Formats: sequence, structure tokens, C-alpha cells
Amino acid sequence: MIEELVKLTKSISSSKQERLVDHVTKLFVPLHASKKKLEMEAFNSLLSGVFDDVSRGSRQIIADRLGAREFTSADLAMKVAMDDDIQIARPALEKSPVLTHAQLMKIAKVKGQDHLMALTKRDHIDPKLAKLILKRGGKNVRESLAQNVGAEISQEDFQMIVKDLPNQLGDKIRHLRKSNQQLVQELFNDTAGKMSGPELEPGKGKIPLKQWFSGIRGGHISIEKAISQLCMEKNLYDVAALLSVASGIDQKYMNSLIIRYDSTGIAIVCRAIGIPDMDYSSICKARCHHLKFPVSTGNKWLTNYHVLDPLDAKRFLGLMKLKLRTMAEKAA
Repeated sequence: MIEELVKLTKSISSSKQERLVDHVTKLFVPLHASKKKLEMEAFNSLLSGVFDDVSRGSRQIIADRLGAREFTSADLAMKVAMDDDIQIARPALEKSPVLTHAQLMKIAKVKGQDHLMALTKRDHIDPKLAKLILKRGGKNVRESLAQNVGAEISQEDFQMIVKDLPNQLGDKIRHLRKSNQQLVQELFNDTAGKMSGPELEPGKGKIPLKQWFSGIRGGHISIEKAISQLCMEKNLYDVAALLSVASGIDQKYMNSLIIRYDSTGIAIVCRAIGIPDMDYSSICKARCHHLKFPVSTGNKWLTNYHVLDPLDAKRFLGLMKLKLRTMAEKAA
């Protein structure tokens, strides 16, 4: 059945191909929402089968709508990523969550500088892929990789790249990478509590935590407004619970971030999930109250938050979760 559809699609005119591709790609989201796996597999197979033979316009439609989606098959995502036209390949290269390590390594081995540059924009780049990109990439590619805090680069390679960067940029990248590495280690190793204040106690807020979750899921209140209200009540335990669900970090680690004497970790989480500056200010005030810090400390935290890049924060968060997961598995 699929083979016949593939042959039929290849035989029709470019304009008809684009109309067909436009229609099929629009079906993916509702099919995914309805959990219709068989239909999803069929459409993935159809688009993968015709991808190399359809017009550029059709390939661009597929790339824009499906290149970075989690319900796209790895085979189709690979075809998008391997397209010689970087405008078509870029969505999959930068954001596809389904491309395997082996596929990414193959792309890095055979494609040119534009494709390598796009790979440096991924939220997480493992050590082997980073090494290969550094080996094959030109100066601009290497600089882009160094600036991606989600790239796992060996210390030796990192120092070789960063020495060629402007001093201010190099210092910023060194600081961010060092802060993230120290943060993850201390979440596990600060058993004596030297870097942390008093433990959080379960909240006794005016509104039960389950009700907050229900309101957020139902669209009746935003997570930032819920957090601001809880901060006014000095209920940081429930704030940690909301941030935990929104970020995907276990609450015990979120609790640790909130009671730390520094603000690096909690700032990364909040910026990554889109907490506005004003609502982050509420968190700073509540944390200062809990840690018995002066208001001026919270103001400094907020100033640092103003300049924290959202993309850097998202990459840090992804790397943080990966490191926490890896370290937890080793400790088990």
C-alpha cells in the first residue's frame, strides 16, 4: 500500500506533490494527539519514501513542519538532515530529538561546514560528536561549539578554542561552564550543607498544591502567577514542586537549588522555563527571607537574571538533567 502511494506521489506534478505534502504534514499533530500510531507510521513511511524525489518546495514543507518534531521517524528526520540545502536541513540538524547518535556522527563525518554549524546549535552534544565537529569544523564552527554550554567538550579542546576568542566572551563561557559543573557536583556532594541554608518544609498554603496544578493545566492561571502567589506566602516548598514539574528535575534537587546560598541553579531553571523577571524577583525575595539574606542580595540575583540568555539556560538545563541522571545511575 505505502509502496504504491510512494510511486503515485513520485509520478505527479510538483504542484500536486506540494499540495499532497501540505495536506499530509498537517495531519501529523492531530494524529499524534489522538495516539494513532499506525497512521503516523504510514505517513512517516510515505514522506520518507518520496522525500528525495519531490520538489524543493515539498521538502521545505516537510522540514519546517516535521524536522524538529518528536513524532517524526528517525529515517525521515535523517533524510531532512542530510539534504544538501541547509535551509531544509537546519530544523532537523539543530532540533530533531529523534536523530540517533550514530546518525549524528554520520552527518558530522560527511557533510560540510553549514551542516556542522547547524549541529553546534543542538541543545546537547555528547563528547564523541563534539570531538568530531571540532576535528572537521572551521574556526566559526569551533567558536559556535565553544559557546554552546550544552556541548560536552574536553577541557583540553575547550582551552584550545577559547584562547582564540575575545577575552570577555572567553571569560563568560569559562564561568558558565565552571558554574554548571560545580553546581551538579554539589547537588550530590554537599552533604554537610556548607553551601545551603535550612531545609524546606512542606507548604501549608491557602490553596492546596493539587489545586494549583489543576488550575495551571486547565489554563485558569499561569505558572508564574502561581509562583508569585506562593512566594508572597513564603511557601518555597510548593514553589519547588511547581518548578520541578515544569523543568523535569526531581523535587529533591529543586529543593537543593532553592536553599543554596548562590542563585546560579535556580536562575537557570527559571530562565529556561520562561519565568519573567518580575516573577523571578518574587522568588529572590522569598529565598532571601528563607536564607536570612539582605534584600540587596536578592537584587544582585535579579541583576544577573536580567542578562542570563534563555538559550544558554535551556541548554544548561538539558545538560544538568543529563548529568544528574548519569550521576544518579552511577550512585545506584
